Amino acid sequence: MWKKTHDIKQIDQSMDGKEVTINGWVHALRVKGKIAFLVVRDATGTLQVTSLKNKNEEAFSKIKDLTRESCVSITGTLKTHPEAPRGIELTPEEVTVLNEAQAPLPFDPFAEFIDTNKDTRFDWRILDLRKPEHLAYHQLRSIVIFSVFKYMAEEGFTYWSTPKVLGAASEGGAEVFNVDWFGKPAFLAMSPQLHKQAIAANTGTKFFEFTPYFRAEKSRTRRHLAEFSGFDVEVPFATDKDVWPIMEGIVKTAVDVLRSNEELLNVLNIEVPEVKTPFKRLSYDECVNLLNENNIEMEWGEDFSTEQEASLWQLVNEPFFIYQFPKAVGKFYVREVDGDPNKCHAFDLIFKHELSSGGWREHRYDHLLKNIQQKGLNPKSFESYLSFFKYGAAPHAGFGMGIERLMATLLNASDVKEVVAFPRTVDRLTP
Repeated sequence: MWKKTHDIKQIDQSMDGKEVTINGWVHALRVKGKIAFLVVRDATGTLQVTSLKNKNEEAFSKIKDLTRESCVSITGTLKTHPEAPRGIELTPEEVTVLNEAQAPLPFDPFAEFIDTNKDTRFDWRILDLRKPEHLAYHQLRSIVIFSVFKYMAEEGFTYWSTPKVLGAASEGGAEVFNVDWFGKPAFLAMSPQLHKQAIAANTGTKFFEFTPYFRAEKSRTRRHLAEFSGFDVEVPFATDKDVWPIMEGIVKTAVDVLRSNEELLNVLNIEVPEVKTPFKRLSYDECVNLLNENNIEMEWGEDFSTEQEASLWQLVNEPFFIYQFPKAVGKFYVREVDGDPNKCHAFDLIFKHELSSGGWREHRYDHLLKNIQQKGLNPKSFESYLSFFKYGAAPHAGFGMGIERLMATLLNASDVKEVVAFPRTVDRLTP
């Protein structure tokens, strides 16, 4: 029977003489005369299986004909051996081939000295993810997501689910995916922005969702995806300054849980530096001045470019918030700074680059309507959204933080696509 008794990482020299069943893939195979050395790999590690023809001819026969990356189940007895990896090996008694891999492989994820290009790797992601270094990104991603869920629950947030198919573009932009909704035009949600505001402002609950985003940006960079996921937060009766500690808490939760998983970090051969809270706060004006003082030209009123964000990171050299952006840069749903019609309460969190953004929202119907008109948008497209604010909606603030960008930042991934299982980009819709 192929039901495993142990993950490979659970096996050690103290189990000498114990019968176990392991499941996994053929990682390596070497046949020398009447002895076969098989290395089996599962998601937790590798174990050597040593088969002698004169001890069990049936098991030996099955093993010697195996192909690389075939899926197998092996039952046998553990035996300590000083020359075996980890000092212990498995003597097979029963070998079950659960699924034989065709040969040759379309590409070998474990081939040394071969620099496989990323397109090939992502074309054959099912093989690529078997490599411990690539799998580790996703194991750590899972750990971070569960930890953030726990943190948000402890902070008193309610988990909500919002629609992903909308009758109007969620933020009024052109970078949306069009879909057919029973013969009517509709859009995939760029974010839960409009609905999360409605929920927080009208129920008084602290909103939390882990959600997919769809953005039709024709960006071919190492930081952009057309489909990604993230944490969305909205807090009633709050200003921008009130939600900054929550952003800090999510980042610190992620950093702390990553730092506690040394085994997986060692697989990636990286260290995650500790972060200290609270993060530094710098106004938009201060950041513009800082750049110009260091001979990096920027005019007031522009948004920061990727290069300017990188320069600010080098100058500040720690995570920091940029707050009170020019109103022309902010979204229509961000509140204007009282007494200064040229500024709004939008903010960014910079951690090497823009990690997250958010704002203190505009909750007053007449101000929202004016903002929509000033942005050149059609108020009729936002009638449903505007109705959320006609009947006593509360002040509120919030933000969104993409999990891929967070993980890529903290794990020093060369490309955000490494931390999503099946990337969706301008050029990639399969597998």
